[in-house]
Amino acid sequence: MDDIELIKSKLNIVDVISEYLPLKKSGINFKANCPFHQEKSASFMVSPERQIWHCFGCQKGGDVYKFLMEKEGLEFKDALEILAQKAGVELKKTGSKKDDLRNVLYEANQKAAQFYNYLLTEHKLGKKPLEYLKNRGLTDETIKQFNLGYAPQNWEILVSFLRKRGFDMKVLLDSGLAVASKQGGYDRFRGRIMFPLSDVRNRVLGFSGRVLGDELPKYINTPQTVIFDKGHFLLGLHLSKGSIKEKNEAIIVEGEMDFLMSFQSGVKNIVASKGTALTDAQVEEIKKYAPTILLCFDTDIAGDAASRRGIEIADKAGLNIKIIEFGGLPAGRQAKDPAELIKKDLALWEKAVKEAVPVYDYYLKSVSLRFNPRQAQGKRDIFAELIPIWSKIFDTVTREHYIEKLAALLQLKDELIREEIEKYKKTQLPETYKKALTDAPAPSQPVKNVTFDRREMLEQYLISLLLHQPAEASYVPNFPETIFTQEELKEVFVLLVLFLDSISFKSRAFKITEFIKTLPGEYVDLIDRLYLMEIDEKLGDVKLWQREVDLVVSELKKMLLKSSLEKLSLQIKNAQEFGNDDSLDILNRRFRDLSVKLKNL
Repeated sequence: MDDIELIKSKLNIVDVISEYLPLKKSGINFKANCPFHQEKSASFMVSPERQIWHCFGCQKGGDVYKFLMEKEGLEFKDALEILAQKAGVELKKTGSKKDDLRNVLYEANQKAAQFYNYLLTEHKLGKKPLEYLKNRGLTDETIKQFNLGYAPQNWEILVSFLRKRGFDMKVLLDSGLAVASKQGGYDRFRGRIMFPLSDVRNRVLGFSGRVLGDELPKYINTPQTVIFDKGHFLLGLHLSKGSIKEKNEAIIVEGEMDFLMSFQSGVKNIVASKGTALTDAQVEEIKKYAPTILLCFDTDIAGDAASRRGIEIADKAGLNIKIIEFGGLPAGRQAKDPAELIKKDLALWEKAVKEAVPVYDYYLKSVSLRFNPRQAQGKRDIFAELIPIWSKIFDTVTREHYIEKLAALLQLKDELIREEIEKYKKTQLPETYKKALTDAPAPSQPVKNVTFDRREMLEQYLISLLLHQPAEASYVPNFPETIFTQEELKEVFVLLVLFLDSISFKSRAFKITEFIKTLPGEYVDLIDRLYLMEIDEKLGDVKLWQREVDLVVSELKKMLLKSSLEKLSLQIKNAQEFGNDDSLDILNRRFRDLSVKLKNL
């Protein structure tokens, strides 16, 4: 058994997926709302027996590796390493040069983090920055938990430390820890408190360094490297993801201290984005853990273009977006950021989080405070600010709701708002697209959705029922494969009947794992998907199951007869038009015979 199969044999897919979303028992399988698309009723199914999952909404599916790759956005190798660690399996060394480089960069960053932490917590050089952090409200436990450090005002202290431990200058430059010079390189971070930037696997990707005073730039970050991309990164997710899943929402702040103070205070469903412009990658990362985000940035989100772009991305991705406000606090309790507020009064921060407002309500409130909606100029200013935002609300129901609210604020008709939104959308189209849209002929037929009709669904359901045969049933179908219209299902059905006949002869109960072994490889995915179809738990009773099978078979036979009668009806009409009496008699007799059969079913 190779490492891949060994890991799968040691892990239960239900346990792994349960770390990401709540699974509910559904017969012999488990179900949940799909984590990969929005849905109201659960269509995400997991089979502990087959160790597979499948969503009948978005059609994604696979094994435990595929789930982790989809959920965490990982390559197979990374998913393999994570699951190997969970399973306690030591992987054989098989890496490319690129993998080796990444591992060396992780190691260099880890050593740097340990060095910076030592200087902060145990060396006299760290006395002043340590006092600074404690004055800001951080405890020794938090400093240790997040491995905070200090880079002293020295040009080569880190370079010297890492070179002595076997890291060459190229690695230090590639990691962003050093900056190139004629002599080779010098420390990038000097005179700064160091915040290690760790990924969900707690590997140090880089650093953010903050000055002790007010000099600029306040923060310096690791530049983009092979392992660090600011646009993909969310600070603290490696420790807060559990709380985010539990609360079903993620607070997103801008600064390291905002994150640390909130996490330390017990409000742990939080990350820092290191900027107000949320990216597609960050939004997709958050979606893995929660459907709702609560934004709390130092800037005025309503007036900040970068914030609005991030909100558009999150809205299009289907996230619920709320804004945390604490501007209207009582005298003596005002604060410029969450870190300061938490230090003053934790209860006010908790209250602000609890009372976060939906983002579009926040926009309405913001413009009503800055402009007068009762004056013509105020209406124009509100239009200019909100129409571009309203035009990009992705969900139709949400957009209609806020069109009505904006119309009410301005005391205008809803239709006027809609017209302005449509006008704005047209101004945003590229000229070539506008021309194509104008010149394009109307489609001759409406575009059909790719969906299964009732007959196809019943055929699939019948196979699924047969795959969920109760242990005491010992049932071998006695109806022909012609009941199926889908060729793949016909072929699968024949193979299934042969298998059921063989185990019935030996008085053995049906087991899906044994049947899978008898199948040609091209049918395995289809059988897995059909096996994961949700079956009513009552059908575990053999009598109820048999009755259900008989009902479906009867319905499919009726459909088959009705289809044949429709074809005969057309043939009869054709024979009548051409005066073909001999054929007409034969066709009429067939029609009567099939009608009697249909009536008797």
